[in-house]
Formats: sequence, C-alpha cells, structure tokens
Amino acid sequence: MKTRSFVAVAVLAGISLLVIGLEHSFAAKDKMPASPKIGVVSVKDVFDKSQMKIDVEKELSADGEKKFAELKKLEETVEADKAALSKRKEGSEDYMQLLQTIMLEQSRLDAQREFYQQELSVKEMRGKEKIYRKILEVIAIVAKEKGLDIVLSRDDNYLSQPDTNPPAQSPSDLLLTTKTHKLLYFNPGLDITADVITAAAKSAQQ
Repeated sequence: MKTRSFVAVAVLAGISLLVIGLEHSFAAKDKMPASPKIGVVSVKDVFDKSQMKIDVEKELSADGEKKFAELKKLEETVEADKAALSKRKEGSEDYMQLLQTIMLEQSRLDAQREFYQQELSVKEMRGKEKIYRKILEVIAIVAKEKGLDIVLSRDDNYLSQPDTNPPAQSPSDLLLTTKTHKLLYFNPGLDITADVITAAAKSAQQ
C-alpha cells in the first residue's frame, strides 16, 4: 500500500514538474523579441544630393577664389621685383637689397600658399562632417517613422552593382572593397534612401 502511495506521489510530482516546465517555456517564448525590422540606405547618394553639400561647395569655392586672388597679387609682386632686379647691377647694394626682398616675398608666397591649402582642406573636412552628422540625424528620424530597429549602409559594393559602379582601378581598391563592405545582399524593398533624401531636403528648407 505504501509502495503504491509512493508511486502515485512520484507520478504527481513528475506531472507538476512537466507543467511548470511548459509554463516556463511558454513564458520564455512570450518574452522573446520579435524579429528586428531592418532598413538599408546609401549615405553616399543622400550626401551627393544634399543641399548642404551644395552650400558647402559654394562656400569653399568662393573662399578658394578669394585666396587665389591674394596669391596672384603676391606672385605678380615677386615677378615685378624679379624684372626690376635684372636691370640692376649684380652685386651692388641696391641689387642685394632687392634680392633680399624678393627672397622674403617668395618665402611668404610659398608659406601662404601652403597655409591656404591646409586651411581649405580643414574647412572641407569639417563641412563634410557636419553634413554626415545631419544625414545620420535624418536617417534616425525616418527609421523611427517607419518603425525600423536597424539601418544598414549599402555604400557601395561595386562588385554587387556593376551596372552603376565602375570597376576597381587598382588591386588595393579591390582589396579594400572586399574587406570593408559587409552588406553582400539586400532586398530592394528594404532601401529607404529615397525617403531619407526627401526628408533631408525638407529639413534643409526649414
């Protein structure tokens, strides 16, 4: 009799454990996150069509033209002094004084040219950084509007898009592409590039 009671208790305990296990299993399934919603965007396309890019290029162009005019004046001054030097007696006091002036002017011209090149390079870099930061902000806004959890960049594996991208110009270009581009395939329906371009244009008008 005691044996039968013990067996019954064991069976009931086993059933209880099974029920508890199933409950935990269902609870775990309920807690599992849904599959993430993914979007794909070409930051390069958005950048190329950005009004901010046009504005930055115009500003850099105007600044470059202004600095080129300044350098041109310095060059003309150096050339005029060189012409004057050729008419003076070599080794004379006024010849040596003018030669010294020309050398100082040439040094100033070379230093100014180098400085302007670096200054414009830094301005271009800062301008691009500002544009890319704005693009990332717009991508985040569009992604939230569409309920996306992840947005991947599709820029721009020419190997998978041979019709719209030129081939590699060197072995290093090919190696860089194969090592750095991780998005090998995507469903075109996931591409939100056009939406981001539209949103970026609207943001620029505000």
